[in-house]
Amino acid sequence: MSGHLRRSAAMLVSLLVWLAACGSPTPLASTTVAPEPNPSGGATPTFEPSPSGAVTTYVVVVGDTLLSIARRFATSVAQLQAWNAERYPTLTTDPGTLEAGWELIVAGEAGVTPLPSATASPASTAGCHAGNRPASAPAGVYRTIPNAGHEMALTFDMGGRLDPALEILDFLVANHVCATLFPTGAMSATATGQRVLAVIRAHPELFEVGNHTMHHCDLVHGGLGSPTEAPCETNGRPSADFVRHELTDAAAILEAGTGQAPMPYWRPPYGTYDQTLLDVAAGIGYGKTLLWDIDTIDWKPISDGGPTAAQIADKVVSRAVSGSIVLDHLGGYETLAALKLMVPRLRQRGFVLTSISDLFDSP
Repeated sequence: MSGHLRRSAAMLVSLLVWLAACGSPTPLASTTVAPEPNPSGGATPTFEPSPSGAVTTYVVVVGDTLLSIARRFATSVAQLQAWNAERYPTLTTDPGTLEAGWELIVAGEAGVTPLPSATASPASTAGCHAGNRPASAPAGVYRTIPNAGHEMALTFDMGGRLDPALEILDFLVANHVCATLFPTGAMSATATGQRVLAVIRAHPELFEVGNHTMHHCDLVHGGLGSPTEAPCETNGRPSADFVRHELTDAAAILEAGTGQAPMPYWRPPYGTYDQTLLDVAAGIGYGKTLLWDIDTIDWKPISDGGPTAAQIADKVVSRAVSGSIVLDHLGGYETLAALKLMVPRLRQRGFVLTSISDLFDSP
C-alpha cells in the first residue's frame, strides 16, 4: 500500500472513532427483544412498554400469531411484546406462548382500526372435525393418510404417565385443535383417566378415540405392558384369544366413558405388529391400524436424553407433510410446552390440525 493510501486510511479510522465517541444517538430504552421492521413500511418505532391513557386492545383468536396481529395493526412483534410484557411475560421470550382468549394491547391510542387480514392462509384457520369415521376408507396400516390436502393429525397415546393429560386437553380445547386419542383401558379406568374420557365426551366435535388395548402388552413378542404389573402373556406370542380380549375389554371402558366406539381405529402398543396380529384385530372390527410418520419421543424425559419442547416443535414443524400422523403422549414430559410452540407454527405453514377421521374424509 502506498504512503498516500495509508494516510487516507488512518484519517478515515480516526474520523470514525471520533463520530462513535461524540456523535452517537441516545440509545432507546432497554428491552428484552430485538426491534424488527415496522410492517407498515416506516422506521422502527420507539417501544412504549407502558402506554398511558386510552389504548386499543384485541382478543386473540385461534390461528392468530404475534406476527399476523402486528401486521393487522401496523406495528411490530417487538412492540406488541413490550406493550404486553407485564401481563403476559412469556411473550417476551417465546412468541409461541400466545393463546386464544388473551387480550393484547395492540395500539397506544384508542379506536385503531385493524387492516384487512390478508396474510393468514385459509387452510390454517379452517375448522377441523372429529368422529365421522368413513366406512369407505380401506382397511390397512397407515403411517400417513393419502390425499389429505393441507390437513394433518396430532394423535395422543395414553398408556402410562397421566400428567399433564388434562392440561393438554385444555390447551387443545382452547385452541380448537381436533385430535385422535388412543387410551388404554387400564389407564382409562384410573381416576385421572376417567376425567380424560369425560373431557373427550364433552367435546365430540374435537376429539375421537381409537383403541390402544387394555394393558399395552407387546402383542407379537409377548411381555412388557403398562402398568408394570399388567397381566401380559410372556411365553412368546400372545394367543389370538388374549389379543381379542385386550381390544374388547378396552373398548368397553372407552365407550362407557366417551360415548364413542373406537372401531375401526386401533394402535398396537410399541408400534409392533405382523400380519397374524393384523388379521386377529381385523376379525373383530379393527381394520385400520394407525401408526405415525413423526415420533416426538415425548415419553422420554430430558434427564434421560429425551427432547426439549423446542426440539419436539422443530421436529414436527419441519417434517410435517400432507396427511402426517404425529405421535404424542398425554403424559409426555415436554408435550404441553411443545404444543404451545408447534400449533401456531403449523398453522402458519397452512396446515389444518384435525382428526384421523377428517383426514380419511378429505375430498
